[in-house]
Amino acid sequence: MRKILIAFSLVTLSLTGFAQQDKQLTHFFFNNVTTNPGAAGTNDNICFGLTLRNQWTGFPGNPKTGAFTFSTGLTPHNGIGMVVIADQLGASSDFTFKGSYSRHFLFSGGRSLSIGVNGGFISKGINFNQFSNGGVPTYVDITDPYLAGQAGLVSVLKPDLGAGIYYKAERLYFGVSGQELLAGTLKYNAGGANFAQSHIARHYYLTGGYTYPLNAGTTRIDLKPSFLLKSDLTATQFDFNLLAEINSAFWVGATYRYQDAATALLGAFVPVGDNKLRIGYAYDFTTSGLGEPKQGGSNGSHEIYLGYCIKKPVPPVVKYWDPTWGY
Repeated sequence: MRKILIAFSLVTLSLTGFAQQDKQLTHFFFNNVTTNPGAAGTNDNICFGLTLRNQWTGFPGNPKTGAFTFSTGLTPHNGIGMVVIADQLGASSDFTFKGSYSRHFLFSGGRSLSIGVNGGFISKGINFNQFSNGGVPTYVDITDPYLAGQAGLVSVLKPDLGAGIYYKAERLYFGVSGQELLAGTLKYNAGGANFAQSHIARHYYLTGGYTYPLNAGTTRIDLKPSFLLKSDLTATQFDFNLLAEINSAFWVGATYRYQDAATALLGAFVPVGDNKLRIGYAYDFTTSGLGEPKQGGSNGSHEIYLGYCIKKPVPPVVKYWDPTWGY
């Protein structure tokens, strides 16, 4: 399994591959702006999110991901957002920065349909220093032509574009989107010559969720099922989540990721000033072959989510009075 992970880290740079390259986030239901720019500003508040993920612990060079999001509405009809993602897998690293804009079309009953676009860049690189200075693992062949004679960080930058449609009602949301729409081949240069290349594939997303309120005496429980389907038209993955939020104070839940993992989630709302900080934790139990002891055995994945929304101040009602009007 260790050989597979190292090979994946290198092959994504040295070969033209079409495998799914998407970052994995279990708290996807808190991060819709990550995959769909149409979700930007659909919450009336100013919202920030931070997700830290340590995937497949126990494997050397296992994936580690950090994602920061920002979203707010400018007016009832316009919203903006930002997504920053850093991802590390072995010696390879990715960095993504995107700004989002969405246009909201409002309907009765608090419903809205938003169309959004985002743009930015993707940086992909490999740090060859991890294979030098006597620190080369025994399962890495340093005579490989892609390793020999290389040193330092070699990276390449590519512009990126995404688009999405997002529908939101009082208890329901639904969205479809595409990312990495400027897909293409990346060529890596070292010493003035191209020595490797990789391919960025387009990714497509379908997501949705619903809130079903329950009342049990003085206890209020909101059941929140949600799903995320993502595909690069070569590999497809499906996540289904069920969250139970109790008295708007804490939540428990579970996620099933098809042929990959089963996840336990818990979290709480912590008062901070006039608002609440959402703190969530997720543990993925690996259900695929990665969890088999004979393969080295994944110890599962850990993910922490922090989210904070600031309520926008209500504009004061301005009244004009002219003494000539009388009383």
